[in-house]
Amino acid sequence: MTLSRVPEPKPENAREDADEYFAMDHLAINQQFVDDFLSGKFNNQNFPATAGPRVIDLGCGPGQIPILLCQADPNIEMLAVDLEVEMLEIAKIEIDIAGMLGRIRLEQADITDMSVFEDGLADAVISNSAMHHLDEPSLGLATAVRLARPGGRVFIRDLSRPDSEAEIESLVSLHGDGHTDAAKQMLRQSLWAALSIDEVHEIAARMGIEGLGARASCVQMTSDRHWTLDWVKPMIQ
Repeated sequence: MTLSRVPEPKPENAREDADEYFAMDHLAINQQFVDDFLSGKFNNQNFPATAGPRVIDLGCGPGQIPILLCQADPNIEMLAVDLEVEMLEIAKIEIDIAGMLGRIRLEQADITDMSVFEDGLADAVISNSAMHHLDEPSLGLATAVRLARPGGRVFIRDLSRPDSEAEIESLVSLHGDGHTDAAKQMLRQSLWAALSIDEVHEIAARMGIEGLGARASCVQMTSDRHWTLDWVKPMIQ
């Protein structure tokens, strides 16, 4: 029997959660995200895999991916969006230290409702491990699709909900090793709140991301716990 999705509980102390998350070592995961985005290795369409220059990061957290991406490509300018003020406060400090204040603009916004931002604003929309935090992840995916210009790119990576509680605990044991109990609980709750790979396929197909009904692999499992969506928006909708 497949596990039902359990949305994450609202944080009791957003500051403590932000500090706990920032203290965890995400450098390798974040660098892999940036490398995969720039390489286009998961893009199977007959379109060039655009990487910029205008990039929006939905759910930027403490700003580590925008910094790494701007360091890797000097032509990229970013709008980094997050709902949590506590995350944005950390991100501002980190972006300042990295000397990127002129290239990365921070914005507080709910990524499920960004109607104040015009359609087709970005050459690329990215998001790393933000969708599982949403009560309705499909709304976040829809925002990414809307904000990408025709011919632009949507690159999203997130956790995939396993089929059993035992698999969740195995992943927590494996990837939470060496972290605090609070950090392990954050991972556990995130895995319960994640979409399954089948759910991602179903949502993306409803949005008209072509080929997903036949599993043309715009969405793929790309680690033992992550799926990745890499899609170029057609020029004509």
